[in-house]
Amino acid sequence: MSILNKASYQPVRVYRGKVFHQRHGTLRHRLTYNVLSVCLELNQVDSAASSVPFFSFNRFNLFSVYEKDHMDEGYTDLQMFVWDMLLQSSLFTTVDQRPTRIEMLAFPRFLGRAFNPISVFFCYGENEDLKAVLYQVRNTFGERHHYAFKIAEGEASIHQHSCDKQFYVSPFIEMDCTYDFRLSVPGEKASIVINQTQNQKLLLTASFLGENQPINRRTMIALAVSLFQSGWKILAAIHWEALKLWCKGAIYQRRPVPPVDPVSPGLSSTVHSQLGKGELS
Repeated sequence: MSILNKASYQPVRVYRGKVFHQRHGTLRHRLTYNVLSVCLELNQVDSAASSVPFFSFNRFNLFSVYEKDHMDEGYTDLQMFVWDMLLQSSLFTTVDQRPTRIEMLAFPRFLGRAFNPISVFFCYGENEDLKAVLYQVRNTFGERHHYAFKIAEGEASIHQHSCDKQFYVSPFIEMDCTYDFRLSVPGEKASIVINQTQNQKLLLTASFLGENQPINRRTMIALAVSLFQSGWKILAAIHWEALKLWCKGAIYQRRPVPPVDPVSPGLSSTVHSQLGKGELS
């Protein structure tokens, strides 16, 4: 299996880690906060969730994930929604080309509240090869957009993707930017790095690095107490940091009309090396 050895693989995995943001250039700004993320195999999570203490799928619990948080109205199944986004991206032209297994890395709800600035869908083929990655990006206005990337054949530990920015996120960053994504397939660790550039100059670095946690009652309670992750906490941090940026002289950017298409395809390349030490800090 391409993400974990079969003995340690679980359809529901929990990652404790940190989110890091660094704004570069003349308007320098930095923030970091602790988070809890979960990785779910979508075609098994409904039955597997019952074995995870204090966690539920589509039901209220201390930690929970709801499909409706990650798909548009009119859909009733998250896996079908992801497949549809891949088809609409034109990266896969027929239904029989679509991946057979999908995992989602996202922040869970805590006591019913959550905000996911980014969720990542890892899409695998019949031979457990990674065929596509779909990034789901949300802003604080309740809008979302997707960036889809097809993965080249062959084993790799790190994947890189690039695309033009199509969707309004930060009120203090212009739209004429480029995203460079760099991520590893979730295993014992999960990592995502996003570099945003403008005129070929690095403007913003955002990253998540987490470590797989044992799933038991004691661990889940300890995570809840130590992290106390919730939607209001992340939203409050976003607005507080935005206020500090405004005080530093950041110029407010008007929110444009969202893209007509819900998904944008991008360029993908494969890196056969591990992340360097300190690259996510």
